[in-house]
Amino acid sequence: MLSVENFQQDFFKNLPQQSQVTNPDRHYLLAYSGGCDSRVLLQLLFDLKQAGKIKNLQALHINHQLHQDSNQWAEHCVKQCERLNIPCEVVKVTVNTSAGQGIEAAARTARYQAIAERVTENTTVLTAQHADDQVETFLLQSLRGSGVKGLAAMPVIKRFENGYLYRPLLSVTQGDIQSYAKAHNLNWVEDPSNEHTHIDRNFLRHNVVPLLKQRWPASHKTFARVVQHQAEAAQLVDELAQIDWLTLQLENNTLSLNKLKLLSYVRQKNVLRYWLHNIQGLSLPDNVHLSRILQELVPAADDAQPEVRWGDVIVRRFNGMLYADSMQNNFITTRFSWSADKTFALSHTVNGSQKKLQLLTRQVTGQGLSKQKLDNNTVTVRFRQGGEVCTPDGRGNHQHKLKKLFQEWQVPPWQRGHVPLIYVGDELAQVVGYCLCAPFVADKTEQGYLISLDSN
Repeated sequence: MLSVENFQQDFFKNLPQQSQVTNPDRHYLLAYSGGCDSRVLLQLLFDLKQAGKIKNLQALHINHQLHQDSNQWAEHCVKQCERLNIPCEVVKVTVNTSAGQGIEAAARTARYQAIAERVTENTTVLTAQHADDQVETFLLQSLRGSGVKGLAAMPVIKRFENGYLYRPLLSVTQGDIQSYAKAHNLNWVEDPSNEHTHIDRNFLRHNVVPLLKQRWPASHKTFARVVQHQAEAAQLVDELAQIDWLTLQLENNTLSLNKLKLLSYVRQKNVLRYWLHNIQGLSLPDNVHLSRILQELVPAADDAQPEVRWGDVIVRRFNGMLYADSMQNNFITTRFSWSADKTFALSHTVNGSQKKLQLLTRQVTGQGLSKQKLDNNTVTVRFRQGGEVCTPDGRGNHQHKLKKLFQEWQVPPWQRGHVPLIYVGDELAQVVGYCLCAPFVADKTEQGYLISLDSN
């Protein structure tokens, strides 16, 4: 049964001793909903603070503004924290369902975004999920057909932004939590939406899990063992994927198609998931799109240009390599006036996020573009529209089509329109990152501009 004594004993035992998580000066941030579970965790953390085992404790209440009593719940949380002399910040969020998420998933996204904004490398976020929540999560993932990572459900502790997310009550049953709350006369709020059984998790909570407990009283312990087995299997899967990735990786985080073909089909799928999510930071495909990558892109002819898309992700092949990117909007039809002695900055939108492209210049002698020719003419930054020509420095007086040069440099077709082009008047002077064009190259005794690209 839950007690102050066993909580204080287990609290630090569950933290990785090799990390700074156990530092007594660490900042502990409780995600405090005001419900019974988080109210009990608040009390246990208060006792831990009173015992001098932690110093910096703060509560954070996220007001989703979804219920008519939301503001009253926030006030309740603040008052409970004031009684314990624990700072409590209330943050209002807007729940956005336009991305196709249900209301519960959208609320969770908004909540964790708000929490993440307050996390530093010295922060451990604490949440009050318990053993019954773990059972519900496992069952939900099973019904969704999840793999080992999904069936591993919720870890006790994991990295979160620059800090950690810790669930110290994950081995405690909801019954023990409620008994503790009643024994200590704690006050909490009740969210009526928790009773709505049209919500999948609530249906399991009220209609399925009680039957399982009735037939198998220790079922939460059994599920905990299953979850642990799945977590270990998931770690092995990731370790194998990392080994394969180190064999397959090429420049710019691309993937070798020839080496990928040497793996078994199962290992191909495994390393693709690892590459897309862990290396590229992109959303994972479902099994249909993953199969399409292996069936349409991998065996395609070298001159073919197949694509597989899902959400905001696009996977393509070029020159024996597999590329994965976020789909970029076309921001390149405009030409921009520029003075080369200043930093050029262009903000553009990629999948709803603001990105910045900068041209950085440095004055040198005998290198780069002629300072005199740039200073005495109109300079513009443009992007490829088709038909551009350049006389690359060091390759005689022959003009070359930019299209042919990009092919020679093995620039993937979809990236060519995003390479900045420096024009002096109406003549191409530099393909940034690739070549300078005559007659704009500075001679050995002349001042010149070295222009480089910085993008994020």
